[in-house]
Amino acid sequence: MLNRLRDIFTAKETPARLGSVASSVDDAPGWSSLSSRPHDYDAARVQEIYQDALEAWRKNPIAWRAIAITTDFIVGDKIVISSPNRALNRYIKDFWGHPKNNMPQRLESIADELSRAGDLFVTLHRNDQDGMSYIRFVTKDRIQRIDTAPNDYETELAYAETTDVGEPRLWHSPAHPDAERQPAIMLHYAINKPVGALLGESDLVTMIPWLLRYARLLEDRVRFNWAMRAFLWFVTVPAAKVKEKQEIYRNPPEPGSIVVKDESEQWEANQPIGHAADARHDMQAVRAMIDAGSGYPPHWRGDAGDISLATAQAMQGPTERHLRRRQQYFTWMLQDILYHGYQRAVQAGACRPLPTTDYESLFRVSAPGISRWDSESLAGSVQKVAAAFADLTPLLKGLPESYARLLLTTSFKFMGDPLTEDQIAQLVKDLDSIPSKKVEPLI
Repeated sequence: MLNRLRDIFTAKETPARLGSVASSVDDAPGWSSLSSRPHDYDAARVQEIYQDALEAWRKNPIAWRAIAITTDFIVGDKIVISSPNRALNRYIKDFWGHPKNNMPQRLESIADELSRAGDLFVTLHRNDQDGMSYIRFVTKDRIQRIDTAPNDYETELAYAETTDVGEPRLWHSPAHPDAERQPAIMLHYAINKPVGALLGESDLVTMIPWLLRYARLLEDRVRFNWAMRAFLWFVTVPAAKVKEKQEIYRNPPEPGSIVVKDESEQWEANQPIGHAADARHDMQAVRAMIDAGSGYPPHWRGDAGDISLATAQAMQGPTERHLRRRQQYFTWMLQDILYHGYQRAVQAGACRPLPTTDYESLFRVSAPGISRWDSESLAGSVQKVAAAFADLTPLLKGLPESYARLLLTTSFKFMGDPLTEDQIAQLVKDLDSIPSKKVEPLI
């Protein structure tokens, strides 16, 4: 497959062919869009992209490393999810450590598949005896169709999975009216999803053409350097002796052998002339396109080059923000899986209904920090905020309410965490319950 794609980008292909590969979508008869949405690829293109990304991850070390870096940061050492709700917290512990789920060991492969495919199709299979759900997965290339609500394309109702024999298997989403009666449901999560589309896209999709070009450049350089180590003997003899000498020297002399010749015969060893530095800038340009597609600075994949420490730290800022955003989505996805698993237990009569559907109220998530610099910065910020509160509290006592509200509003605004009017009013009200403390003069 990679050889086929690689040939697309060789010089023997015409510009028209290259243009069609880069910009067009295969609309061959017999294939239709998975969702009938204009921004989604048809089924053939979806399978092609999925297989290309999987093959690149398996065979190209840069592609493998890009996915591994993402997983290393968003999963880290451990992700811990709990709940202040006792029933939900008990279910989370049972679900997380159940031998058929074994979530701590699954997180790495889940994160890999989400980044590699752009979509994750999760199935929850309920045990009606105890209400526990077992998590399994369907790969993106097996999804044949996505059915949505007639008046809302974002409300996904069912998914058709290709089967080896017979009609496709239909999975219901939690939004389907008949989902409660199904032994299993399917959940769908997507990243890099254009507005108006149902399917996401792989983190590798923009990198693959440049990975192929870079692999071809490297292969050509290896072959060329191998050829540079070879040499040819050029033997100059009188014209009348050419055929005779060709027969004599049909086999080249072994290294270290002695050749006796007269003055009419001249020997010369020639090697190919190559300028290895000529390809340096081209290869750097291709690597820059690969790095732009991955979103990671070059020193993260081991190419330090001439990057200084200050430059490296500056380059990590946008990357860490991207990883933090991805980690937030990943932890939300885990909460959503746990929520629907618990709801399935409620439907089976094994658990009590939850008082709310607000995930922020239901779940507590502890995820690894993206950057150690963030931890140091947060520690310093906590120290400064604590000192600011210690200085601010005694100053607020006894002030007019309007002035106290102004000081609190301005202080929290500059801290980067502005409060609502109700929260400010509650703080002003609680000032009376704080014991008085002697305020030292500022000067």
